[in-house]
Amino acid sequence: MENVEFEKDSRMLDFAHTVSEFKLPRWDQIPSLGLYMDQVVTVIEKSLAPILDFSREAFITSSMVNNYVKLGIVQKPEKKKYSREHIAGLMVITILKQSIAISDIRLGIDEVIKNQERAEAYDSFCEYLERAMWIVSQSVISPCDSANIDMTGNPLIMMAACSFATKIFAAKMLSIVRDDGGSAGKE
Repeated sequence: MENVEFEKDSRMLDFAHTVSEFKLPRWDQIPSLGLYMDQVVTVIEKSLAPILDFSREAFITSSMVNNYVKLGIVQKPEKKKYSREHIAGLMVITILKQSIAISDIRLGIDEVIKNQERAEAYDSFCEYLERAMWIVSQSVISPCDSANIDMTGNPLIMMAACSFATKIFAAKMLSIVRDDGGSAGKE
């Protein structure tokens, strides 16, 4: 079997650089006015496209949001308008559902917000996620350097963030293989 060397593939390096520089919008950057469903989907798509847009599947749709509301994972909107709290929650759910079961995401969110304000918890999640993605991206950019995972803070959030980061890199590698007809990175 031939050795696949993704770290030499320019598409993987480009993705790693994009991921290493990726920033989620912080609580105060999320629209505070109530948004309708199509606006919410657009905000989340634009925010997460740099790290999730390579997939052949939609990562957020109005049907998904409606299902999250029906399942009680997201609170019902008021008069069909979604608040900053809704949007931040949907951002977290959209990210975490890539690697964690939906039922476990609600459990994790509830665990984190019982000791923190939602805004603080969301901004902490953003920081943990960005740190985890930077660490994983560095293993692609400079495979000889080893980055350590700093578990300072909330280990539940950090492990969820690391799970997501490694999952999107594996998914990106598979999308390259798929695009190349199964021959990506072969020497």
